[in-house]
Amino acid sequence: MTAFIVVCVAMLVAALLWMVLPLVRSAKSTADSAELASYRSERRFSGLAVALLVPVLAIVMYAGLSNWDWKAVQVETTQAANMEQAVTGLEEKLKQNPDNLDGWIMLGRSYVAMGRYPRAADAFQQAYDLSKGQNVEVLVGLGEALALTDEASLNGRAGQLFDQALTMAPNHPKALWYGGVAALRSGNLRLGRDRLQMLMAQNPPEEIRGVLARQIQDLDEQLAASGEGGASAAQPSAAPAAGPGRAIQVSVALSPQLRPQVSGTLPLFILARDPSAGGPPLAVQRHSSDSLPLNVTLSERDAMIPSRSIATVPKVVVVARLSRSGAPQQQSGDYYGEAEYEFGKSSGPLAIIIDRVVP
Repeated sequence: MTAFIVVCVAMLVAALLWMVLPLVRSAKSTADSAELASYRSERRFSGLAVALLVPVLAIVMYAGLSNWDWKAVQVETTQAANMEQAVTGLEEKLKQNPDNLDGWIMLGRSYVAMGRYPRAADAFQQAYDLSKGQNVEVLVGLGEALALTDEASLNGRAGQLFDQALTMAPNHPKALWYGGVAALRSGNLRLGRDRLQMLMAQNPPEEIRGVLARQIQDLDEQLAASGEGGASAAQPSAAPAAGPGRAIQVSVALSPQLRPQVSGTLPLFILARDPSAGGPPLAVQRHSSDSLPLNVTLSERDAMIPSRSIATVPKVVVVARLSRSGAPQQQSGDYYGEAEYEFGKSSGPLAIIIDRVVP
């Protein structure tokens, strides 16, 4: 913005010189007549008028015709100053209390927002040391700061941090994104594709879904060309013509005891997990608390990873969870219910009552 103003002023000065100098330049004649004096006076007056009116006219026209949002600039400047002041205050507090884990996390996120990535990495490293590497948000924050400082770190420590975070929280959106990019950079197309597919299953905004869908399609083509096969090769039964394959009929209701506690509209996640192993869900659907009670069908088509669906296990635990935070990851305060389903033995719809709260 400052450079723009300087350039405008320079152009305005140049225009004034071009118009005013000819008006104030003295006549070449040395005659000292009353007519010549009057002529010179008129030229000086004209030059002065041009010098005063042209800048005023330019400013008025620019202010009236320009689409530049001056108010937005002022707001951004004020916000930047406020953030700078807040960060300075937080730095001083951390000097006095260096064991404040939440403070270091907040400082790291603030530095990322301000584009100060090396400082963000230093702040998250302090948080990493305090948490002994057991805090998922710290792992992801440090990995992101390192990746933004040097993208090549995705092949090194940053990539390792995202892998560690996904081990602790398999559905963490930011870890899935960076972890997917790290896997692709290392040449592991299958792992990168699966992580992006898991991120796609979390119902991201439409513009992000478009990017993910194109990337996943491109990776499927690359995997098919290399002989590894993409989604269609890993799960041919998921094609529309082949039907849904293995499926579970699920009915979900909210208990009368919890109903008064549920205010507003909450996301409802219905998912199937392998009780004998960790990792991402085998199937997942997203609905809304407004639709309760409801009946759904979980099938192989709802798999987050095509090669890992409800068709690959003999038994699943189906969970219905109302997320108070809106995030797909389970968090304290969420409402949930669950039931077990064994293929070949269980029959009829699986009834789940949401009657518990995550501690």
